[in-house]
Amino acid sequence: MNSGRLFFLLSICLLLFFSRAKSSSARFVFSYQDTTLRNKKIINQDTNILDTALIVGEKLTAEEKMAEKQVTYKSIYFWGDTKNMVTLPYQGGLAVNLNKLYNLLSKKGRASRRLQRLFEREFEQDKVLAQWTALTEAYTPLTGDSLVKFRSYYEPSSKWLRKADHYDQIAYVQHSLKNYLDSVEIIHQRLSLPKLEILNP
Repeated sequence: MNSGRLFFLLSICLLLFFSRAKSSSARFVFSYQDTTLRNKKIINQDTNILDTALIVGEKLTAEEKMAEKQVTYKSIYFWGDTKNMVTLPYQGGLAVNLNKLYNLLSKKGRASRRLQRLFEREFEQDKVLAQWTALTEAYTPLTGDSLVKFRSYYEPSSKWLRKADHYDQIAYVQHSLKNYLDSVEIIHQRLSLPKLEILNP
């Protein structure tokens, strides 16, 4: 008899001994499952195998992403705030908000405003991407990898998208699609090349 079974039987004996010392109404329920045997196959499984689950997160809009950043990085917006630093009270005179003056002159304030500008650029990029995605889904027959590469290669600037009306945007998609279909292999080769980063000396 192996040591595991011996220990188990000993523990049962001790429990039965102490249970007699207590009231006779006390009841004990034991269950024992030996899932492994030496030199034999596993006869019982003590685990369940679950199917693979795909978890898809909800896609946020550009506005929702920006609002989330403003909550997550609220200290950045506090230290970078310089609006209404100087005010004119009703009683007359000039009032200067010292916190905002510090934000204007301090290193932390400058770094915070730099990060805010980065968030603004990302916000504009997210808006362009959302608008461009909707246009390419509605006005091109492309799917899969071809659609991804088409979007990447012909993505317009945010400035152009703001100024162009809906008909100009559709015309741009159709014109870009024609060029893409005429030069699919060349475009795919260009997109597969590694991007070179030029470092300033």
